[in-house]
Amino acid sequence: MARARSLAAPVPAVDSPPPPPPGGFERLAAIDIGSNSIHMLVVESDGSGGYRVLARERAMVRLGKSALSRGALSAAAIRRGLETLLKMTTLARLKGARQLVAVATSAVREAANGDEFLSQVRAITGLDVRKLSGLEEGALIFRAVRHAVDLGRGWSVVVDVGGGSTEWCVARAGRLRSLKSVPLGSLRLAARLTGDPPAPAALAKLRRAVRDEIAALRAPAATALLVATSGTAACCGDLADLFAGRERRGATGGLRELRRRELAEVISRLSLLRRREIAALPPVGAPRAGSILAGALLLDELARHAGVDRLHMCDRALREGLVLEALGHADPAEAGGGDVRRRQVLALAQRAPGGLEHAQQVARLALRLFDLTAPVHGLGEREREWLEHAALLHDIGSSIHFEGHHKHSQYLILSADLDAFDRREIEIVAHVARYHRGAPPRRRHDSFAALEAWQQHRIEALAALLRVANALDRTHAARVVELYVSLAKRRRVVIELLSPFDVSLEVAAARDRADLFERVFGRRLDFRQGLERSARRRQRA
Repeated sequence: MARARSLAAPVPAVDSPPPPPPGGFERLAAIDIGSNSIHMLVVESDGSGGYRVLARERAMVRLGKSALSRGALSAAAIRRGLETLLKMTTLARLKGARQLVAVATSAVREAANGDEFLSQVRAITGLDVRKLSGLEEGALIFRAVRHAVDLGRGWSVVVDVGGGSTEWCVARAGRLRSLKSVPLGSLRLAARLTGDPPAPAALAKLRRAVRDEIAALRAPAATALLVATSGTAACCGDLADLFAGRERRGATGGLRELRRRELAEVISRLSLLRRREIAALPPVGAPRAGSILAGALLLDELARHAGVDRLHMCDRALREGLVLEALGHADPAEAGGGDVRRRQVLALAQRAPGGLEHAQQVARLALRLFDLTAPVHGLGEREREWLEHAALLHDIGSSIHFEGHHKHSQYLILSADLDAFDRREIEIVAHVARYHRGAPPRRRHDSFAALEAWQQHRIEALAALLRVANALDRTHAARVVELYVSLAKRRRVVIELLSPFDVSLEVAAARDRADLFERVFGRRLDFRQGLERSARRRQRA
């Protein structure tokens, strides 16, 4: 391995890491040595178990092409792996990572010379790579997905189709109930698929074999959500968009959806193409061209086995789980549920120094208004949740500057890493927060005008409620203890405020902010301080 020795010279000294970055938070790099790709994530801890991403790197090394078919890593695969890992570890150290953690999965785990490869990795890069079992791999993948995705209260399945293995995680109410790793992956199956393009009979034979081999996987009687992670699923989603002639459906916050009928179209189109034609497709490229058809077929059979008609693709996978493990984040398989969406919102709400108590009071009042005016607005639980989140986040823009902070709040929400939300939900929450003060929603506002009509209608209704709730805590002193609403004659809505304190400032502010409510709902809004204040006056008299 003369080539391996020649790579060792430029490696920075492992025992003399760079000084900590400004702010003192730890930086670390997580490296996933997979059968298809090697991935690296460089992050900076936020000091509370979360992190922000500083760099992402990926290289299609395809260690599994030789390891899974011939039982050993080829010399060419070892060379590509060493070169890639040297570049990644050098970049990680230049980014200030003081801790580097790395794992290897099925290709290295099963290769006869896997330990020899890892010894060379250690000599050249200083990495002490941990070989994961299939169950360990699945647990880390589930941890990453559970941290980012609201799996709901019902049954859900998280599936990761790798090059050499597939991890199948079954959960209920966000708790991991069973986990299975099976030796099926895109590279492994591609080796069993002959022909270029393969004959229909060869595809049918492979599909039957896959169906037989996954039959033992436990599937819930009713799967509410199937989440698919990693490169094969993402590539299938991109191909579905390409074949449908639409722009790529982004996953900036939230999950991308792929219907099984769209996946069937991907399989059908790919089955007619030669590998060089598949390689020419923008989402694929040469390294994945030989395995994507087999991977898509496997993904389709897994969705069929789960009993769902659509998949939801998540960009969180093994490397993110590795980061959470290194940071000491609680393992959801052990710690249990918690509302992922609420946790992400509350973490973002901390951006407003000292403003969380006010935000929580406004959220409480906004939800009370929402519930008591239900006959007026006719909205449901989904809109109620959006209102609460917008209320909790309405002032985070003050972390940038108080002047115009409502617009800064909109920017921060749109830019935040709210993975548990669909992008359209994020747009609604951001705009409701933006319109808690200042000008009401107007069609001449570019970002508002760009939204769909249904989003605009909900933003106007929710912003109308939030403006009133925010005004009712005008002094940031939580003086309004309770409120009641009555629907009076002549299309009047009367809000009665209960408080042992004088809330005249809050009432004046609320009257000043009632215009949007009156315009959107067509009802006049009146306020009065309730019986508790009157009783205290009589006692003093």
